[in-house]
Amino acid sequence: MCSAVMTTLARDMAPFVEPLGDDRFLIDLVSRVSHVPPQEVVERLKKEHYDLGVNVRDALSARGIKPFRWSDELETFYAESDAFLYESLVWNRTSLKNDMRRWIAAHLDGISDAPKRVLTFGDGLGFDAFYLAKVGHQVTYFDVSERCSSFAQSIFERGDLDIRMLADPADLSAKSFDVVICLDVLEHVPDPASLVKWLSEALREGGRMIVHAPFFFLHRCVSTHLKSNRKYSGDVRRLYRLCDLYPVDGQFFWNPIVFEKRSGGAKVRSQRPPFRVTAGKGLLTFGRFWSLPFNTITRMIATADKKQLVR
Repeated sequence: MCSAVMTTLARDMAPFVEPLGDDRFLIDLVSRVSHVPPQEVVERLKKEHYDLGVNVRDALSARGIKPFRWSDELETFYAESDAFLYESLVWNRTSLKNDMRRWIAAHLDGISDAPKRVLTFGDGLGFDAFYLAKVGHQVTYFDVSERCSSFAQSIFERGDLDIRMLADPADLSAKSFDVVICLDVLEHVPDPASLVKWLSEALREGGRMIVHAPFFFLHRCVSTHLKSNRKYSGDVRRLYRLCDLYPVDGQFFWNPIVFEKRSGGAKVRSQRPPFRVTAGKGLLTFGRFWSLPFNTITRMIATADKKQLVR
């Protein structure tokens, strides 16, 4: 795809990507990948719409897994459970998520018109990969959930998109991507710093890592966020600078924040990130000690305009 066409698509394409608007297709697809009757899918989606996170919360309880804590059982749960299909589908239809997706596409467009080699790591249902491939980028997708990966493969086929499905993250080559996108992942893993380091090694020099990680957000609607990670809220030094990643752009509450990889970091240090990123850092740092205000605001924004799949 020529760069001029890609630029036009990135600017004009609606962030509410095409598969998200086809309710019947989504219900049937969830039914197929989870082996659950369509009517049960409808009922579970209704529950999720009115009580975000309820499917994951109920599934954790049924397995006796404690919320907000890492365990071997939780790791298995990520790979096997179908509960994330419902949580992710509702989340992907909110304005907050779609605005984030649109902002990322515009940011990549602003770097240059050329297609980027993009890794969407932990992309769940694959809508971010779908959207970025539609506007012309060369996208590689990975998620640990077997059912989410099956869902993603189906929407890629529906869109006739050439997206690489990464089966084993160990197959990643060093310095092979221009952009690594890691949204709503780090707050779930037991060692975010190690994951950031590993992902940074897949970036070329001067590449961008785009992150959204609400470490402060500990609420019943996000039962798999780890309490042990709240200490990273607003953290740049421990998570990113040690990996030669320096903030260069982002939104106010780091939804998302963009880092540039520069060995030694000398050039990037002289480029101050926008004030909104610096101001957001201060507020997010406060979230290490008191989550309540952030939880309330985040949940209100995330759930205020959920698009209901079934009426």
